[in-house]
Amino acid sequence: MSNPEANRKEIQFQVIGPSDIDEIYAFAERRSLQAIPDETARTFFSWSAKWRREALEHYLKLGWSFVARLEGETVGFFLAQPFMFFRGQTQTVWVEHIESTDEHVRRALMEIVVRVGREKHMQRVLFAEAQLGDLAVWNGRAAEDVLFEVKTTKG
Repeated sequence: MSNPEANRKEIQFQVIGPSDIDEIYAFAERRSLQAIPDETARTFFSWSAKWRREALEHYLKLGWSFVARLEGETVGFFLAQPFMFFRGQTQTVWVEHIESTDEHVRRALMEIVVRVGREKHMQRVLFAEAQLGDLAVWNGRAAEDVLFEVKTTKG
C-alpha cells in the first residue's frame, strides 16, 4: 500500500549507529505488532528477526545502515554491511533487511544503498530480501549460482 504523503514530502536519510538501536528496534517491533497480532507468535518471530537487538548491535556499528524519516518520524531502515572477496568481487555490500511503512519508502531505501555502494566503489549490492521489480531500474537479476550451506551448530 502506497503512502501518498510520503510521495509528496521529502524523505530524509541518515546513517545510523549504535545510539539509534532503541529507535530502530521500537519501529521494527511496532511493525511486527501490526503484522503478527498473536503475542506468542510475535515472540517466537522476534527471536530470529533480522532486527533483533544483537543484530542491530552488529550492523549499526559498521556505518552502512540507514534510517528513513518523514517529518522526523521513522518510516523505514535497512541493515547492511560490506564484505570482501565474495564470488570473485573485491567489494560487496550485503543488505540483510529492509523495513518500511510502504513500497515508496522501501524503494527509496534501496536507491540509497545502491547509490552509496556506487559512491564507495563497491562492485555489487546483494539484497537478502528483494523482488526483481524493485531492482528493475538497476537491471537487477536473480543470482545465477546456488549457495550451499553447512551448519556449524547443532539444531
